Amino acid sequence: MSGSLTFFTGPMACGKTLELVRHLQIYSEQRIPTICLRPATDTRSDSVRSRSGLSFDGITIPQNDVASLEKVLSDYDVIGVDEFQFFAPEIVPALHAAMMRGKIILASGLDTDFRGVVFPTSLALMAIPETLVMRTRAVCAVCRQHNATRTQRLQNGEPVHRDEPVVAVEGADDHTTYEPRCAQHHEVR
Repeated sequence: MSGSLTFFTGPMACGKTLELVRHLQIYSEQRIPTICLRPATDTRSDSVRSRSGLSFDGITIPQNDVASLEKVLSDYDVIGVDEFQFFAPEIVPALHAAMMRGKIILASGLDTDFRGVVFPTSLALMAIPETLVMRTRAVCAVCRQHNATRTQRLQNGEPVHRDEPVVAVEGADDHTTYEPRCAQHHEVR
């Protein structure tokens, strides 16, 4: 089997996880050893679940645990990684090496944070020449056009200040939410 490296990316609610799970299910149905990894930061559920409800069982690993990742890479032929932006950039060389050994790597995650700054791990993956970047857009929560390329973080319904921590998991705090926005309606204070 020849290896490949695909990154499903874009803003919130653009179908990144839906595509990841859909692809994982295709391989799994053919009885190809398939697994999906999730970062320990994501505490919302035990499975990888798209907003549409499609899900795939996942295992949680610490964001910077390259040793655990390499064990998984040796045991499976198809490896999915959800919420890729939460992992440490140090995992990217291990994924690239696995792809070069014939593994199929499917990752999904945000490309940029709520300020519009590219996540370091996402940037590292997109910088690999073999990575097929599948960037999609969402429907802007303000103008309702299919032009959203940004993720807006809101606290009590208002855009947060740029000095807020980069990582804040939706649902972990009842007052933190995210929505897709186009460049015109994206606000950074």
